[in-house]
Amino acid sequence: MYMAKLVLTKSQKVKLAVYAVLIFCTCLFGILFKINYNRYMNNDNTDITEINFDKPDGSTVQTASLATPPVNTGTLITYGGLFVCFSIATGLTLGRLLSGYIAEKFVNTLHGNDDTSQYIPHADYEKAEEEWAKNNFLGAIELFREYLKENPTEIHASIRIAEIYEKDLKNYIAAAMEYEEILKQRLPDEQWGWTAVHLCNLYIGKLNRPGDAIALMKKIVRDYEFTAAAAKARQHLDRMGEEYEDGNSDKSTEDIMLSEATSDNEETSVKKRKYNKNLPASEQFKDLS
Repeated sequence: MYMAKLVLTKSQKVKLAVYAVLIFCTCLFGILFKINYNRYMNNDNTDITEINFDKPDGSTVQTASLATPPVNTGTLITYGGLFVCFSIATGLTLGRLLSGYIAEKFVNTLHGNDDTSQYIPHADYEKAEEEWAKNNFLGAIELFREYLKENPTEIHASIRIAEIYEKDLKNYIAAAMEYEEILKQRLPDEQWGWTAVHLCNLYIGKLNRPGDAIALMKKIVRDYEFTAAAAKARQHLDRMGEEYEDGNSDKSTEDIMLSEATSDNEETSVKKRKYNKNLPASEQFKDLS
């Protein structure tokens, strides 16, 4: 069971092969450069090697000398240059890998993901993406669901399932149900708000459920009032003439004075509201994004 999870995807195998080649070449050319550099620096002291030969009778000693071959300066520079190039490439590659790992751990910490075994699930996630790239959308969804069983806090996998239903399979009911489940999870306020806004687009543009969209926008305004998504939802609720409750229900003196100053235009405002409500749903939400 566990051995199956250790199977690497094609992209991971390529990455590991690149890392191995870079590290091997860096070590190889570093050693060759060191050997030739030492020979170059000691060349003056080791030019002559004395070899003594004793005659069979032991009466005389014959001395010969051999010159060690000089070090080629071009070879030394070549090994040094290759060592520097591979060192830089290895450093940049491993630095990028390390920075990506640190950034991922930081994001997981912010999102409350305490999973300490990130490596294995990522292989399963990439397998799902590979199936999606092959246009095997149902197979990809199944793999994403298996991934979520072991990693229930990985919201991006849930979002991918919803996106596949919406954009690839054109199953908008299933996509809306997936987004509804996502909104039940604990998300950062901005992510929750914009996910809800996207769900409003589905309600209006594809499912003809404007009532659900209005209710959801009111929830955005009420519970996530300081987000950009709430500002967008508030804008469209005002345009439709829908009343909503802000998270801060207390009105300031300036709000009360403004309300009194515009009381004369109440009848015109009511007519405009009625007109907006009679518009088709697609017109009411046409610039919702």
